[in-house]
Amino acid sequence: MMPDSVRRSLVSLLVLASPGAPAAVATTPAIDVTLGTSMGFDSNVYLAAFGRLANRESMVSTVSARFDARFDSGVALAYAATATEFWSERDENNIRQTLGAFWIRTLDALAWSTSTEFALVAGDDRGVDYGIGIGSAFSTAAPRERRDQWQNKTDLSLRHDSDLGFVRAIGNLRFWDMRTRPVASCDYVDRYDVQGGLDVGRALGRSGLETYFGYRRGRQFQDNDFSPSTIDHATNRYDRYLVGVDGSPAKSLKLDAQVGWAKHGYTPDYAGSAHEEGLFSDATVTWIVTPDDELQLKTGRSRTVSTTGRNSILSTVHHVSWKHVFGPKWSTTLTGRVIEAEYAPFPRDDFHYAAGVSLTWNATQALRGTLSLSQDWGRNHLNNLSGLAEARREFDRTAVSVDVSWKL
Repeated sequence: MMPDSVRRSLVSLLVLASPGAPAAVATTPAIDVTLGTSMGFDSNVYLAAFGRLANRESMVSTVSARFDARFDSGVALAYAATATEFWSERDENNIRQTLGAFWIRTLDALAWSTSTEFALVAGDDRGVDYGIGIGSAFSTAAPRERRDQWQNKTDLSLRHDSDLGFVRAIGNLRFWDMRTRPVASCDYVDRYDVQGGLDVGRALGRSGLETYFGYRRGRQFQDNDFSPSTIDHATNRYDRYLVGVDGSPAKSLKLDAQVGWAKHGYTPDYAGSAHEEGLFSDATVTWIVTPDDELQLKTGRSRTVSTTGRNSILSTVHHVSWKHVFGPKWSTTLTGRVIEAEYAPFPRDDFHYAAGVSLTWNATQALRGTLSLSQDWGRNHLNNLSGLAEARREFDRTAVSVDVSWKL
């Protein structure tokens, strides 16, 4: 059953309004319905190489349905449900539902954009018992997404343009309500990251680019680890000062990047340093190399709170993808990713390397099939972890799947 808090948020979203919003939803929508199924194999379901869950492999199957409605006014609604079955690891079976609403509206010099998405996962209500004293950050994150929980991701933007440039108000929320019971080696905790701020900028002549200066004020909440009576978390408030640039300097090139300095102040009971500061960044570059080739590069660096409580994490992500279209029927995509997670105050330095390739066949406008292969490597590069302790944080994983989707 949907939690009352989710229901109230959904109702608030639907009545969230500037004048004219109810009439906007009343227009005749364009509706798409897509059904899908997949069959695959996962060589390491828990991303672990030691302990009772090491190298557990399983066949994996899914069935899914998606509904999209788009209105002329700029409103869009989406609902999707996916049931996943692990043939050899029944505890990992889950049903994931997402409900999203999106609204873009322009009125003279004002531009409004909002999106919100709720995800509800019906899965096991227990944490994962690895049976070892130490596990990789990426090991615990993989089964977390299959546990009983609900999440919310909301983004708001209000922009005003004038001859002098633009002013933009920004708000973002990322929220996780974990409905799991702790076990000896893993306790998934509730957490959220909320921030708001302002950007002031202007266009760079006729370059197709805009540049801006911005400020963000935010709070990262992390619930107590294991016991409500124990103060053991990394809750903090933060300030970010940034400069950004976005736009298309050429028809084939799109850029969206920001870089700046972040300062985090932790609660007095935090086990680590009361203040952490450093560089943060978030950038995406998309290049249409040829009419048949698209290259995308992403990079980011930010400090957040960990999934399992106690720690803050400095996360660095690099991602590259290349898509090639062979013709109206066939296309392929190659991907590569490197993620680093530096823990504090308990020193850990986990790396996740991943590579993937997929081949897609558009049999008709409605019927599509995709064959995917991916390889993951977990490694630890911290000098004071060696031998068994270091090896326990490392893993290899191979996954292959065949996906079929049918648009009604």
